[in-house]
Amino acid sequence: MIIRNTSRNTVVGGTIEVVETAAQKVKGLLGRDGLEEGHGLLFKGAGSLHTLFMRFPIDIIYTNKQGKVTKTAKAVRPYKLVAAPLRCYYAVELPVGAITASNTQVGDYLDFDDDPELIDAAS
Repeated sequence: MIIRNTSRNTVVGGTIEVVETAAQKVKGLLGRDGLEEGHGLLFKGAGSLHTLFMRFPIDIIYTNKQGKVTKTAKAVRPYKLVAAPLRCYYAVELPVGAITASNTQVGDYLDFDDDPELIDAAS
């Protein structure tokens, strides 16, 4: 999946894994040594996120169902909790620097595109 910031005409991540099952949500990024640039996880029906037992910091973006950014958290270190804002629906975990690189800010709109042809073109 590709996530684009349509308000800024930037790409937030070009290789985003969708996390939907309870088992996937529990595992998240645990066991990984890091995230490559452009990679990340998209949580649907998201709540607060934690970085307990993780080995590296991450950026986090929260949005509502319409993709409007409601909160960002940059460089969240391991063993931290990031509270979800009210009416949050999506949360995106990204490598540190992704929020700054895409110039994503609260109030921007993200587009979650899973069209395989567009994903191949962006690679």
